[in-house]
Amino acid sequence: MPSISVIIPCHNAEKYLAEAVTSLLKQSLPPVEIIIIDDDSDDESITIARQLSGENSDKIRVYSEVFRSAPKSRNLGASVSIGDALMFMDADDVIGPDTLEALSDALMLEQNGVAACPWLRLEKIDASWLAKPPSCALRWPGQDALSAWLTGWYYPPSSILWSREAFTKIGGWDEEATINQDGDIIMRALAQGIRFIETNKGTAYYRKLPSGQESLSGKGKTLEGLKGRIYVLDKIARMLDEFDIQKKYQDSLSRAYRVVANDANKVDKKIHSDANSKQRAYQLFYLKSFFLKSTRWWTRYSKGIRGTKPTPDNFSERVDWLNESVTKEQAGSSALASVLKVKLPTVSVIIPVYNRAHLLHRALDSVVAQTFKDIEILVIDDCSRDDPYSVIKEYNDFRIKYIRQKENRGVAEARNRGLREAQASFVAFLDDDDEWYPEKIAKQVALFQKSSSDIGVVYTGVETICDGEIKDLFLASYRGNIYPHMLVKNLLHAGASSAMIRKNIIRSVGFFDETLPAVEDYDYWLRISRFYSFDFIEEPLVRYHDIRTVSTDTDARRSLNIQANLEARDQFYLKHQVQMRREGVAHLFLTQSANRHMTSHWNDIKTARRLALKAFFHAPTSRNTIVALVAAFLPRQLVNKIRKFLYGVDRVKNKSSNI
Repeated sequence: MPSISVIIPCHNAEKYLAEAVTSLLKQSLPPVEIIIIDDDSDDESITIARQLSGENSDKIRVYSEVFRSAPKSRNLGASVSIGDALMFMDADDVIGPDTLEALSDALMLEQNGVAACPWLRLEKIDASWLAKPPSCALRWPGQDALSAWLTGWYYPPSSILWSREAFTKIGGWDEEATINQDGDIIMRALAQGIRFIETNKGTAYYRKLPSGQESLSGKGKTLEGLKGRIYVLDKIARMLDEFDIQKKYQDSLSRAYRVVANDANKVDKKIHSDANSKQRAYQLFYLKSFFLKSTRWWTRYSKGIRGTKPTPDNFSERVDWLNESVTKEQAGSSALASVLKVKLPTVSVIIPVYNRAHLLHRALDSVVAQTFKDIEILVIDDCSRDDPYSVIKEYNDFRIKYIRQKENRGVAEARNRGLREAQASFVAFLDDDDEWYPEKIAKQVALFQKSSSDIGVVYTGVETICDGEIKDLFLASYRGNIYPHMLVKNLLHAGASSAMIRKNIIRSVGFFDETLPAVEDYDYWLRISRFYSFDFIEEPLVRYHDIRTVSTDTDARRSLNIQANLEARDQFYLKHQVQMRREGVAHLFLTQSANRHMTSHWNDIKTARRLALKAFFHAPTSRNTIVALVAAFLPRQLVNKIRKFLYGVDRVKNKSSNI
């Protein structure tokens, strides 16, 4: 059986918190811990939490933070928890006595998945709480969970048990989501193929608050609520597109946007128009739409189900054990547990290292010397054969954390391990052979703090160092929506060492692609740019050391690097070709790849010709395409003459250097 941690975010829940905790303490399979995160309550919630913890000091821990954000509270709870499985229970909900055991049994069938149990709606009638049918939309027989979730069917958080691996894989709760937060996290999991297991045992009770006590879901038709719903829908639509499964959910997306459009009709014309436009974009053609509607009509009246089994609309039962459970007035004893605090750093620095312990000093020195001190430094040892830990011990700096991978899996997985371990709101990457100027982090944080939340990445200029001298100077110059440009080329220099990101972007974009043999950083920046804007600090704040030029086997090493890069670019193109064609830039990426195959270090004319022909198919009149074809098929002397004609005398030399 997995050990279970239950995390309860709490803001002004004095009326219900004791009942929620009591229902957990009475489980047939008790949780290993209950973590209560009091988020700036101004009622007696914190006192009740301390009293409950005082009576159950081995089981309950109480933290106090000022987030005003349930997702942030939940992520904090997950970061300090120890269980193999996680439940995120709202402070006003309760669960039946066998619920954790039922969910645990279900999760054993898929240890890296998510389990869900039946749920009922709690409604107060007179002085008693009654269990009523779920208040969500129907799920049609044969409809998969993601499609159903998009169209209004759902399980509340208190009915769901996460394996830690599944929760970690998707990056946790989206801290920018203002509404439908539980739908967002589940739909992201389902979109990424995480197994969803439903059991017919156990019961969660999702409380409908009495009149005058507004829940978060009750704000869905306000202006802010509508913006939040569009934010989540847009994100899921883009994720489905990136995973190339959007067509499967086209009708569900269309229906979801139509609901938002209808709700926004009298609230905000812009949101109404935006949602209507997207609804039409995903709408199926007439005959297929008519067939689906007919099927739904028949199902609705004959075979409709809610959750895992039908619940009659007239169902109602007294929840006697809840009506007799501990209330806030009965919760206390004189014992008051202490309130815990977690000091989170502002920036997490991730340094992957593999067999280059001799270079690690330089990188670490530049991080320790940063003028911005509120950082943690995560050194991810990708199973090195040398001894990077001996270097780390010399610093005696509590901010440095050493994490060793069990086997060598590559730089993408090492960075991902760092992202999963990172505690800060911002994350900066540094390769083990590069270094930073002392003010780099300070300037990036300052820019982030004065920017809107749609800025996902801040990058800087870069110096390239060769044999101790500056070989090249890169000045950052692209900001805002750089996605169309990134489809053609990587606008960030020096691998990952110049970039700082908001950690929350992993909840929209995910992690580095571990299947790419190279250009994994380019792929990540491109995917981020599809969701977020970029900003930059123009000046060079990174020293990028071109260590290939000082290798004893320079030519062999350079050849291997180029081979990995070209193979990765082929894979990269297959992954992003649909978007490249939509933006009309596929030929530009292909001609760049063709030119790389013609470099003197690789000289693969056969592949260059294939790529140039493919580019010609996409844009036969493009100058770039024509030049690539000429360069691939004609002698070099003729190539230079044609370049001179197409680009002019002043640009021939510059263009030739790219081939």
